[in-house]
Parts: sequence; structure tokens; C-alpha cells
Amino acid sequence: MLTKYAYVSSWPILDRKLGSVTAVAIDGAGNVVIFHRGSHVWSLETFDQKDVYQDAAGGPIANHTVLKFTHDTGSLLQEWGANLFYMPHGLTIDHEQNYWLTDVALHQVFKFDLNHSTTEPVPNARNAFEPGNDMYHYCKPTAVAVLKSGEFFVADGYCNGRIVKYSPEGSPILSWGRNSFVLTRTFDLGPGPVPVNFFAVPHALTVVPDRDLLCVADREQGRVQCFHTGNATFHSQYSSPEMGSRLFSVKYISSDGGLLYTINGPELNLVFNSVVPVGGFILEMDSGKVVGRFQPNNPRHAFSNPHELAVLDDGSEVYVAELNPQMVHKFRLVSAPRPSATTPRPTVARNEAH
Repeated sequence: MLTKYAYVSSWPILDRKLGSVTAVAIDGAGNVVIFHRGSHVWSLETFDQKDVYQDAAGGPIANHTVLKFTHDTGSLLQEWGANLFYMPHGLTIDHEQNYWLTDVALHQVFKFDLNHSTTEPVPNARNAFEPGNDMYHYCKPTAVAVLKSGEFFVADGYCNGRIVKYSPEGSPILSWGRNSFVLTRTFDLGPGPVPVNFFAVPHALTVVPDRDLLCVADREQGRVQCFHTGNATFHSQYSSPEMGSRLFSVKYISSDGGLLYTINGPELNLVFNSVVPVGGFILEMDSGKVVGRFQPNNPRHAFSNPHELAVLDDGSEVYVAELNPQMVHKFRLVSAPRPSATTPRPTVARNEAH
């Protein structure tokens, strides 16, 4: 029997229109936080051929871009982030309740200690609007993951196709990955499967603390790649025909021996009549099998272009951020995870070497 989730259609309580919701996260109190783009839209004219943002003169988003809701009723608890961001992307809340946010227009990663300020980030962002590829410059960074040690990882992102690891103080430790995204890579790939350590947009990150792994949603290659957090060596890879060729996010929970929650996106290869439904999938880490799904059962709220997801630690609730329609979806668990022998076998590659 597959894990089943019920769609909660009346959540959250909102008195305004959101922009494209790019990220969703859960804080230490179980509240749900979203990051959205307000009136700003990422179009073909947003960046030039050198990845420089073209509307800096238009100023930042005037509305509050970070909103916090209660997970049960969906009541708005807090909002901030006005006049700070140009093109929001990723949001992570670490174990110390710091907020890490990425902005692809600014090419920057921000850390906010909300006990200190919601307008002044912890000093670590550099060189606004300047794309780059050294250890202190990014090009459209997508996500951040933080270890209990304070070390953190930045997924960098649409142009560089790499992951960078830093010390708690922000000193670079190592970097790995090579950009295989067809729109931005600068080399030819050989025939056959794309090798591990290549990313076609490392789009989201999740830490697997009980296995000392960092897992990456390799968006345009439809796979999750997992690496040892200490030295970044490859550990395992997950994909499935059910999920298709585009995978936007991944989150880990320790329930039932370890589960990866993923969300796919609309297929781009429609000329080949390959149409995989957009939805959420739950994979068992040990076997790689799809053991659950979640997607709206309300046609008015069907997934169109989901971008990010968040899961309560016990798996009881799942939240999905949607670019268009501009909203956040909520799901509630109605049956427990169980492997299904009839589920198509996914691709799981492993390298247990440390």
C-alpha cells in the first residue's frame, strides 16, 4: 500500500495575492514559512547573456516576501522582507532558527538572525548583481543546507552547476560538481548517461544527518544525487520513470528507515510524447522504491509548476510552493508509509566508499 496524503484546500488564510512562491520551510516551532516574488517575474528578458540582472534600476520587491503561518490553521504570524530582494529563490531555516535565503538576481546568499534583525542580514553577502564562479561569487544560487556543526553548503545553481561547502565562519572548504545544463554549459558531454557529480541545475538540498549525507535535486536530469558531507564523495543516486526527467526539490525525514520526499515539474520533451504527471513522490532510501505520492485532488488547485517542498519531521504534513498558480499547497498524512512490491524499480546507484 502506498503512503497517502489528503489535500487541505483551505490553507493558509490570506488577505492578499502572492507572487510566485519559490520556497517553503518549517521552523523549529512547526510554523510554515514561505518566500515569494511579489510583483517580480522571471522572464527571458530578466538576465542578459552574461547572467546580469536587467532590472536593477526598478528596485527591490516592495512587498513583504517572507511570510510565516501556523501549520494548523494557516493564520499569518509574521511577515518581513520588503525592499530587500529582487528575485527570491531558496529558503532554509537551520537548527538555530537562522534564515538562509538566496536571490538569483543579486547572485547572493543571505543569512538572517531574526532575533537581531529582519532588515539587516548577518554580514556575509558580497558583490550584489555580480555573477561569478570563485568561492565568494555565485551565479544564480538556488539553495542552502546547514549541518549541526554550523558548516553549510550552497547550491550554485543555474550557471555554475556546483556545490560549495563552507565553515561556520563562512570560509570555503571545498567545491564540487560540473555544469551539464544544456543551456549554460561550455563543453561537450560524451555519449551515454551523464556522470555523477555533474548537475543540470542543482536546485534544492537536504541533509540526511543519520547517514552524514547531503542530497541534491539535480533538476534537469530528473535525479537525486547524495554525497558524503565530510569530503563530498558520491554515495548514491535516485531516479524513477514515474518521476520523469525534471526534479525540482528533495527533502529527507528519518521515518521508516529514511524517506526522500520529491516534487517533479512539467516535462519539456513533449515532442517525444513523454508526459509524466506533475506530483509529489516519496522514495525509500534503502531500496529506492516509490512508496508514496501526494498531489491535489481538487482540479482547481492541481499542480502546474511546483518549485519547492517542506515536510514535518514526522511526515504528518507536506507543503509545496507553487510558481504558477501562485500559492502554497498543504497535504495531511492519512496512511503510513509501506513499500509496494508493484512499484516500478527506480535507478539507485551507490558508492559506499568514504
